[in-house]
Amino acid sequence: MTAHDDLATAAKQLADLRASVASLQAHLGDTVDVQRLRDDVARLAADLNLVARVEGLRHGPAQPGEIIYIPDEDYDPSFWSDADDEGLGATGRAG
Repeated sequence: MTAHDDLATAAKQLADLRASVASLQAHLGDTVDVQRLRDDVARLAADLNLVARVEGLRHGPAQPGEIIYIPDEDYDPSFWSDADDEGLGATGRAG
């Protein structure tokens, strides 16, 4: 099994756990214990994302409330070449 396979398996099991905790919440209400379980699942998702990032892999689409790592490096200027400056219009266009 590759690291990618292991991460995919962990992500699937995490999704199943998230669904189970949501089901428990529906049955038991929003108790302190259920809130702690939800927080634990969120922490597991964050840790799994960290491992995937370190390994250069991603385990699938982000889940609601999941923290997504965004690097601090500047974007390539060509990314913005056809974008409008908010309130100023397109760059190079006379007003």
